[in-house]
Amino acid sequence: MCTVTFFQQKSCKHTWAIISTPCGPYMNFDTCPSFCGSGIKKTPSFYKTKSRPCPRCDLGGLYDRRAVRMVERMGWGMHWGLDPEGGDWAVEVRMGETRGCVIL
Repeated sequence: MCTVTFFQQKSCKHTWAIISTPCGPYMNFDTCPSFCGSGIKKTPSFYKTKSRPCPRCDLGGLYDRRAVRMVERMGWGMHWGLDPEGGDWAVEVRMGETRGCVIL
């Protein structure tokens, strides 16, 4: 599973996600299977920054979408069950408006 880090620009308040550690060669938002499934994922790191440019505002939307994705909304939840990967019976409760985060 690839490791994702979230950033929020302090001036414009936009949030984006980057793959900080890929799980294998050539793994990115388009190829890593962990972004397609609904299994449980670790809570990612979240940083508020002034020094990193916002992909939408400062880079004019010109960025590699395989490695960087803008986040519109975030939600969290809980999982009760025996298998965290979803192979067993379990109950998942999602908080917020969406299932997890919405990445464009």
